[in-house]
Amino acid sequence: MDKKRVTFLSIFLFLAINVVSLSKVIEGYYGKEYDHVYTFMVVALISTGLATIAFFLWRKEEYKNESKR
Repeated sequence: MDKKRVTFLSIFLFLAINVVSLSKVIEGYYGKEYDHVYTFMVVALISTGLATIAFFLWRKEEYKNESKR
């Protein structure tokens, strides 16, 4: 599997982790389980950062391959 495909799939993986984490944050907040809120918020922030990094890597690979055509 080439690097472009791996980065593209990792973007979706990190965004899926982000959606699940943020839903857990909302459930924890309404359930007044504040220790879960902080834990899942940190996970959501990390997954957002990793998705952003993966996006820039994917974009770099995409435009590098465009110039070869």
